[in-house]
Amino acid sequence: MPSDLLASSPARAAARASRPPSTRGFPLVGALPRLIKDRFDYLLSARKELGDLYALDLGATRLIALNHPRHAQHVLRDHARNYRKGGPLWEGVRDLLGNGLPTSEGDFWMRQRRMIQPEFHRDRLAAMCDLMVQAIDDGLSGFHAAAAAGRPVDAERELPHITMKVILNTLFGTGITKEEAATVGDALRYANDFLLLGVVLRSLPSWVPSPGRRRFELAVKSIDEHVFRFIAQSRAQPGRGGDLLTILLHSVDAETGEQMTSQQLRDEAVTMFLAGYETTAVALAWALHLLVEHPSVLRALEAEVDAALGDRRPGFADVPRLPLALAIFQEALRLYPPAYWIPRTAIEDDEIDGFHIPAGTMVGVMSYVLHRHPDCWESPETFDPGRFAPERARGRHPLSFVPFGIGQRQCVGKEFAHMEGQLILARIVQQYRVSAVPGRTTRLAIAGTLRTSGGVWLRLEPRAGR
Repeated sequence: MPSDLLASSPARAAARASRPPSTRGFPLVGALPRLIKDRFDYLLSARKELGDLYALDLGATRLIALNHPRHAQHVLRDHARNYRKGGPLWEGVRDLLGNGLPTSEGDFWMRQRRMIQPEFHRDRLAAMCDLMVQAIDDGLSGFHAAAAAGRPVDAERELPHITMKVILNTLFGTGITKEEAATVGDALRYANDFLLLGVVLRSLPSWVPSPGRRRFELAVKSIDEHVFRFIAQSRAQPGRGGDLLTILLHSVDAETGEQMTSQQLRDEAVTMFLAGYETTAVALAWALHLLVEHPSVLRALEAEVDAALGDRRPGFADVPRLPLALAIFQEALRLYPPAYWIPRTAIEDDEIDGFHIPAGTMVGVMSYVLHRHPDCWESPETFDPGRFAPERARGRHPLSFVPFGIGQRQCVGKEFAHMEGQLILARIVQQYRVSAVPGRTTRLAIAGTLRTSGGVWLRLEPRAGR
């Protein structure tokens, strides 16, 4: 008798019972059509129907969706060594970012972290603040032109120009032209958006056409050509300035005495460019959308900015005096996290919530859903910046809010992004009365980051005397 027939029926029943519940869909494509149609509402309804842990069937790709802070703690902290950055998605990310901080692991990651993290400590942030404010003021030219002409402005289209200026001033100094910045920015946005499609395409047979793949490869090639040239320029001008690229070029690992190669500098520069340019702009667009939908909060922010700054430019000492600006930025990150899921791959068999997770399984901490989990957030769909006040945050699960990751793998640029978000919001409301444009609808779009569909359209009225 074949050995597989000797297994007892109770054992088989237990094995079946240990499998997570699964979404249902269509042959070959699974639940992908519903996900495309309903977007994130589908993920919220799937959690309600199937529970905090379920299998998301996308046809050629299948992953275990994790929706509770205890899952984030299990995968990202307690058993992080068993959940690595492998599989089709991370292969695509490495095609774009190389072996930068988000994708590297082990001793190499630790070395890079040691060299980069000090450049984002408080003293460095203080030194960068004036450069950041100047970049914000330069980048607001699109807002100024729209206000002068009396026409509405799409904040989602304009904000990347501001965050682009910030990252250029702090990362590359003056060594990159506006045209080069636009080329690199466009290439990064396309490549980032292609990653989700790339996951599906990598799971299909090699003979299946790969729409967009060639453009992705050309985008990465364009990024490389520009960034390697910036690195060469920095090497040729050792006394050029205090931008991050120049500092990292001359940084030495205290433990090994090694410096970064040009390839390592390229990988870290592209990582910082993408994180500092795209994700911050997306979060700020949602923050402005939420503010014009909630005028009382907008008025409170104006009052805070007026009390802290009056009509003068902010400096680093003013950042702690803008707590509401920070809370608004954080609440936008909660409701609309640009990185709306955190994928990992199980190295060895594991068990989560009593469900079997086989080795090789892709799991995803669904940040968008976790940030709205009713176990952690009162009235989770409501825009309420006050929930980030220390007295209200006390006792909340520490992994209920993970827009920058957690633990050792937490984004080194977290405080940089916080300061940038505060200062951009402050400079906008300091100079303009902002309101919504009637008839314009803002919806979620599934892309490389959690962007909008339709933009964030605003009316701008210059404030008297500003």
